Amino acid sequence: MLFISSRKSETIILFFLLAFLGVNAFFNAFIGFSMPIFLATIPLATVLAFFFPRSGFIAALLTTLMFERFFTLEPILWGQSMLKLYPLDLILGAVFVSAFFLFLKNGKQFFHFRKCDYWLISFFILVTILFLVTVGNSADISLSVAFSTWKQYVFYGLMIFFLGGMIRSKEDVISLLKLFFMGLAFASLFLFVGILRGEGLWTEFTPLSTAGTRFLAFPHAFYYSIGLAILILSLPVWFKKGNPERTFSLSLFSIVLTAGIIGSLMRHLWLGFSGMLFVALFSSPFTFGRTFLRYLRSFILPASFLFAFFMLFVLVMPTNDTSLSATRGLSVVGERVTSIGNEYDESFAWRGKVWESTLARFKTSPLFGIGFGASVPVELGDYRQYVEVRNMHNSWLALLVQTGIVGAFLFLGYLASLVISFWRLPGDSFLNKSRFVLSGVLIFECLVFFSQPYLETNLLSIFFWSTLGIIRAVIEIEKRTVK
Repeated sequence: MLFISSRKSETIILFFLLAFLGVNAFFNAFIGFSMPIFLATIPLATVLAFFFPRSGFIAALLTTLMFERFFTLEPILWGQSMLKLYPLDLILGAVFVSAFFLFLKNGKQFFHFRKCDYWLISFFILVTILFLVTVGNSADISLSVAFSTWKQYVFYGLMIFFLGGMIRSKEDVISLLKLFFMGLAFASLFLFVGILRGEGLWTEFTPLSTAGTRFLAFPHAFYYSIGLAILILSLPVWFKKGNPERTFSLSLFSIVLTAGIIGSLMRHLWLGFSGMLFVALFSSPFTFGRTFLRYLRSFILPASFLFAFFMLFVLVMPTNDTSLSATRGLSVVGERVTSIGNEYDESFAWRGKVWESTLARFKTSPLFGIGFGASVPVELGDYRQYVEVRNMHNSWLALLVQTGIVGAFLFLGYLASLVISFWRLPGDSFLNKSRFVLSGVLIFECLVFFSQPYLETNLLSIFFWSTLGIIRAVIEIEKRTVK
């Protein structure tokens, strides 16, 4: 197949891609944008991604895991001008074009469109029409925000079709998950850096509405949550294999991920994960539930050891900066837990006012929504501001308000059709395991969408589109197997 090479060559190219993308993102994060560094790394990485699309996609995903916004949201600076063409967009654009040529060459052998896909295509068409209508009536909207919203819904959504064609076998799925966890293992360093310095790197981009200090930035906490969800939902698999050392190491890794999620102080991640876990226990009380109880028993020993070590450290060196910040962190976690649902919490009050103002605007055009790039006035005490509709901290409501009842119906229809197709497949061992894990991750993502702008931020949304793309790929793999 055109542009698809051997595993060995893809691995070598992946290494170079990670080096190029990593160097550019590192400069963006710690030094600042450098045109010479950009020109020396990103164009070459884009060419490599075109000829090795799987490697290009994986490199983009892993670089996002490490450098988040400094890879996905870093514009090109030229003098006083700013071009919001991000490295992530260039890499994904290259792999999408490569995949399109593969489709032209191989047709249904590369990707076979099925009924569920036409829901998504209809949604893409509607969003594109709404964007064009918005451009034609641009008196009170931001064209750059409108285009960015279109890109979030359509351009990044193409990942579903890309992964549906590029993931060719069960081994590809497993390989992708292994690489994801390798990247997550490196990203776990951010938690330890945050603890040592008393504050997580890049936490200033998502300030807290209450007092407290994050030990991990919000995007990294979201990535940790996806990894922890996969680990927890895969418990019946790795417990069944009965390797004590492997079980202990996975338990220890899950403790690190849990600590990072708690240390991020993102309450909606806690609630979303709890909701996903409840559904998993309710849907599989015997297979998953019993294994989960076994896991908790294995979890208690390393968790107790780490907690005892922490308390010993605090008692021996109570005035140490790390000790003081960790103690203060535990106190803040307690405050964040008790503040959940508190009507006087600033973040809840702000959301309420923004949603109220947005829904009032939505009533003027409920069928096809208000379009993209709009802002609404918000008044809360002394706070007076115009807030972008896409930034209302509720992706589901933003989708409804901007694309209307028709847009929400098409998108939710696609999700329902995809999940139904996924669960109607005749099950084998691999399929049943992947169904449980991927469905759980999807439930978690859908739950947290109620609290933050996930579908409106590329460093978050690409993991949602990737989840859907892997589900779509598994459907295609199983369809080919049946034939």
